Amino acid sequence: LQDKFALHLYSVNGKHLSSTPLDEQVTAMCVTEDFVVLGTMQCGLEIRDLQSLRAAVPPVPMRVPVHSVSVTKEKSHILVGLEDGKLIVVGAGQPAEV
Repeated sequence: LQDKFALHLYSVNGKHLSSTPLDEQVTAMCVTEDFVVLGTMQCGLEIRDLQSLRAAVPPVPMRVPVHSVSVTKEKSHILVGLEDGKLIVVGAGQPAEV
């Protein structure tokens, strides 16, 4: 039960490239060229490197379970839909860029 949740990365040909155990249940996912953005039932937002699956930044607490995540076309913001109906907009760049 310790590795109850996991994230696996496969190539387009079906070869298993990497995997990582997760502490929380994933409820939403969005993939970009470089990152995978995860929303969790335990009210977390995680941004992970697509190749290594390591956390790119510390998890962002949301206070309410996440139901959907999306990255804007310019990749400048992450849109997070919460269980209570709120939409949270998170800046995705460096502090000077946001």
